[in-house]
Amino acid sequence: MAKSPQRPPKIYYGWIMVAAMISIGATTMALAGPTFGLFIEPMQTDLGFDRALFGWSNTGRMLASAVGGLFIGKMVDRHGPRVMLAVAGGVSALALMSLGFFHPSWWLIGAFVLTGLMGVQGQAAFYTGPSVAKWFIRKRAKAMGILSMGAPFGLMIGFPSVQWVISNYGWRAGWISLGVAGIIIIVPISLLVLRRQPEDMGLLPDGDIPDDDVTGQHSASTRPTEHQWTRAEAIRTVAFWRLTLAFSMFMFSTTSMVFFRFPYFLDKGMDAGLMSIAASTAQISLFLGAVTIGRQVSSIGMERLAGLNLLVMGLCFLITLTVSNVFMMFAAFYTWAWATNSVGALQGIIYASYFGRQHSGAVRSAALTTAMLFAAVAGPLAGIVADATGGFESIWWPMVGILGLGSLILMTTHPPVKRVQSETALSGG
Repeated sequence: MAKSPQRPPKIYYGWIMVAAMISIGATTMALAGPTFGLFIEPMQTDLGFDRALFGWSNTGRMLASAVGGLFIGKMVDRHGPRVMLAVAGGVSALALMSLGFFHPSWWLIGAFVLTGLMGVQGQAAFYTGPSVAKWFIRKRAKAMGILSMGAPFGLMIGFPSVQWVISNYGWRAGWISLGVAGIIIIVPISLLVLRRQPEDMGLLPDGDIPDDDVTGQHSASTRPTEHQWTRAEAIRTVAFWRLTLAFSMFMFSTTSMVFFRFPYFLDKGMDAGLMSIAASTAQISLFLGAVTIGRQVSSIGMERLAGLNLLVMGLCFLITLTVSNVFMMFAAFYTWAWATNSVGALQGIIYASYFGRQHSGAVRSAALTTAMLFAAVAGPLAGIVADATGGFESIWWPMVGILGLGSLILMTTHPPVKRVQSETALSGG
């Protein structure tokens, strides 16, 4: 039961939650993100796996995430991420670590399916975004923007670190090092720091103060209110499905390239070390985007901003398909990083702004589950097409048009009706 609101401390605990989730998101991004692409060529060389197997592995993880996410979202809303993330992070880290010792083709898929069931995919969006959204209303865009720093931070460290381990000690040591990092970072931070929502600690969203303790700061009566949509209510709106379709198009397109761009660039004569540098340095500029996303949303609008970033990803595909020198390769990594990080942050902002924070885990999990079902097809499809045609061009050119259509859908989407109402009235207070 929530405690009575009291005067908040100088540092609002919501920002501590953001910092903790940045650390966890950075770790899961390195653990279960694009760094997988660095393992493809050495594992192919040593074990004789074809490209489609790696696509199926990622598909297995996404399908498992789609199933697990439906339960994870509601459980995060009800119990918070504390124990759930500790268990999910620990199990996923052990599964991936095992690939360093035990690596038949079926277990490559099995380990990825297990991480998917745990909801550990990319920046662990089933946990990170919805959990942070519960702590903010007025400052949500700023908080979600800062949270998005986890992805570039994780990749900025993860790409060169994993590549260095693989180059010097082999891909088996790469999996082991990732697993160890996941255990020593995710588990203790989750158990010691994470909490469910501000009311459980006697606090209010944004660090606001109760009405009877006004000292010139924002009070409970002056903070913005928003209608708290349940998942059942949200999925009955046109707005939910327009957003989900557009973001599913984005995930479908990027999943067809995310892991295969590394072997693609190698086939084009690019150096593996330079690719790691490009992937790592591309993350640096994203810190500026992360801390300014609140201002970007205020100036451009969250729907239009999301649509523009889908067009940036379309540009990334065009650069990749026509790459002929190292400068174009760097440009491909930079546009990729900017678009993926921005769209990830904007999804958290838009869904919470449209449907409220109370059921954000359940609502967001429904959207992510749908997107992952779309994306699950893309990985093996890209691998099959590449094996059959000798290249990825036949699958990547159509993605440019898909991203353009997704951008148009986002830019013409509007909030559902009855979005802003009194939280107090809706909660029966």
